[in-house]
Amino acid sequence: MENLSASLPMPPANFSEEVFFKDNYWHQRWEVFQGVFTPGNNPVGDLCKYIQLPADLAGKRVLDIGAWNGCFSFECERRGASEVVAYSLENPEETGFNKLKDLLNSNVSYVQGSVYTLSPEALGTFDLVLFLGVLYHLRYPLLAIDRLRSITRQTVLIETHVVNNRRLLRKPYASIGRFLPLSLLFNSTPIWRQYREFELHPQDQSNWFGPNIKAVTESFETAGFDIVYQSLWAADRAVFRAEAKAELPARFTETYEGLAVAEGLSPAHTGGLD
Repeated sequence: MENLSASLPMPPANFSEEVFFKDNYWHQRWEVFQGVFTPGNNPVGDLCKYIQLPADLAGKRVLDIGAWNGCFSFECERRGASEVVAYSLENPEETGFNKLKDLLNSNVSYVQGSVYTLSPEALGTFDLVLFLGVLYHLRYPLLAIDRLRSITRQTVLIETHVVNNRRLLRKPYASIGRFLPLSLLFNSTPIWRQYREFELHPQDQSNWFGPNIKAVTESFETAGFDIVYQSLWAADRAVFRAEAKAELPARFTETYEGLAVAEGLSPAHTGGLD
């Protein structure tokens, strides 16, 4: 959708950006109407290009995990998805989701919940799952990926912080990283770098782990996905595409831990896709 902006409607008569956007925190920047953007910093249009979000989502059932303001959800609806579910922990009144939904006369639904409780019994399964900017905020990332597998029929598009180009050591040894690029030495070894409160970002205490690219790919593979690393779009931000396999890995059927996890997955996802 190269000229998407030109196809957008003009804002309604008497629409005031200042009034509409003033009472909410806007993390995402998305073009709502021609020339009218939500006042956030996270560039939805650019990220859609980086993750290679299909221009035509006709017939697709889409789940947007960590939806926040809902801009990626509304973008998927704009691209023709047959059903879109925005899924996030936040109150949609507080994030501005409900305001945008009403403004757009949208059919996107919102489910307030945790990635750890995703289940096909509660939500069904999805052709496309967006998992953008979520992974490094999770205290239990592998559990989340297992739950993600349980509701994925086809594709997961992933965007996350990664540590491949960051210094791994803390003070007093952090300066060693200037001369010895440890993160590069460990590119072929999965690493989950744990963060202290406010360590990754001075204004955000919700970051728990920074994976490297290898950790992301192997974690999704062990959960029953074929995954491809696509690219870095910033020094510490990467995008991936994962496809659900027809069967779970042998570890889920041949180990006690695997069996315990598999019991929480739909039977349709321990043998084949529906």
